[in-house]
Amino acid sequence: MVRIAVNGALGRMGGEVIAQAVLDPSFTVVAGIDPGASSNSELGCQLLPDIAALTESVDVIVDFSSPAALPALLRYATTHGVPLVLGTTGFSASDKRKIEDAALLAPVFVSPNMSYGVAVLADLTRQAVKALGGFDVEISEAHHRRKVDAPSGTALMLADVVASTSPTPMPVVLDRAGHHGARDDGEIGVTSLRGGTVAGRHTVGLYGDDEVIELSHTALSQRVMAAGGLRAAAFMEGKPAGYYTMEQLLAEQSLVTHVGLERDVAVLSLSGVPAEPRAVAGLFDAITGVNVDMISATTPLGGELDLAFSVPQAELAAAVQALSEFGGLKPRVTEHLAKLTVEGEGMAITPGVAARLFDCLAQCGVSPFQVTTSETKITLAVETGHATRVIDAIRDEFGLK
Repeated sequence: MVRIAVNGALGRMGGEVIAQAVLDPSFTVVAGIDPGASSNSELGCQLLPDIAALTESVDVIVDFSSPAALPALLRYATTHGVPLVLGTTGFSASDKRKIEDAALLAPVFVSPNMSYGVAVLADLTRQAVKALGGFDVEISEAHHRRKVDAPSGTALMLADVVASTSPTPMPVVLDRAGHHGARDDGEIGVTSLRGGTVAGRHTVGLYGDDEVIELSHTALSQRVMAAGGLRAAAFMEGKPAGYYTMEQLLAEQSLVTHVGLERDVAVLSLSGVPAEPRAVAGLFDAITGVNVDMISATTPLGGELDLAFSVPQAELAAAVQALSEFGGLKPRVTEHLAKLTVEGEGMAITPGVAARLFDCLAQCGVSPFQVTTSETKITLAVETGHATRVIDAIRDEFGLK
C-alpha cells in the first residue's frame, strides 16, 4: 500500500487525486496539504496548511498546485528522501533547474500532463516524426477558459519530442501574427485555444506534400490526470534519487509485451574464422539460400574470431553442406532447440532487463545456447524441453498474463 500526501488538496486536481485514492485499496492518503486548510475539511484525511507541518511518514508526495509551492516541496523531498510527483505546470527555466538539482538528492517525477494517453501520444509522435522526416509539424491545443498558462505545458512537451528527433535545431513558433512570408523549414508551430469547459485537447499535425497525418488526444475530464498522478505515485514508490518522466513510466509498462516461441531451431558454431570482412561475407554468401538468424561473433583475436548463428532445423543439412563446400568448414551443431523472443518497446530506455531475464534462466537452471539482442528484443535458444518453464518464469517476472 502506497502512503501519499497530496499538495494542492483543495484544488480541482488535488481533490480528484484524493477522491480516487480513497477508493483505491492500494493507496492510503496520509494528508492533504493546502494553504487554505481548515479544521472542517471534508476530504476524508487530515488537512495541513504547509508541507513542513507533515510529520507522518509518507511514501510519495503528489503535487497539483502552483509553481509557488515548489521550493518547499523540493526542500522536504531532498531532506527526507521522499519521492515527489510534480503534476503542476508553468514552471520557469529557473524552476526547472532547481528540480534537476533536487533530483540528484531525491526521486522526482515530472510531467506537464499526467494522462497515460498523452504519454502514448508523445511516443506515437516520436515514431511518426522519425518516419516522416521533412514533413511540417504543427501542434494545437485547446483548454477551458480558466487555464492560466498558454501554450500548455503538454504542447511544449510535444514540441520538445518533435525537436529531439532532429539533428538540427527546430525553433518553436508561438505566434505568427505580424509574420509576412512563407513558413520556414524546420519550425514547429504551436497554437492555443481557450474557452468553455474543455478539459484538454492536443493535436500533432504532420503536413507533407499532398498528404496530412494528425495524431490527437482529447481528455474528456480531468479524472484522467488524477489517475495518471496516482499511477506515477505507484511507479515512484521506492525509487532511488533521479529525474523521472512519463516516458520512463510508459517504458516500464511496455517493458516486455510479448514472448514468442519457435521450435526446431539449430545453432551452428564456427571457430577460427578469419577476422576479415571479405572472408565473413563469403561465408554468408555461401549459405544465401538458408534463413539465417541470431548471428553473434567474438572479438577478433590473433586474426581470428568465433562465429555462431541459428537456422531452421529443416535447413540445417543445406547449411552444413554449403559451409563444407565453401571452405571445408565443419561447424559444431546443436539441434532441435527452441528459440525464445522477448520483446518490448520499453527495453530501449530501461536498464536491467537482461539481468532480470538471466535471473529467470538461473531460477530454471537453464543455460542458453545462443543469445542476441537489439534495442527492443532479446532472442535466445534453449533446449526444447525447458522452453515452457522458461517462458512461464519470464511472464511471471514481467507481469504478463
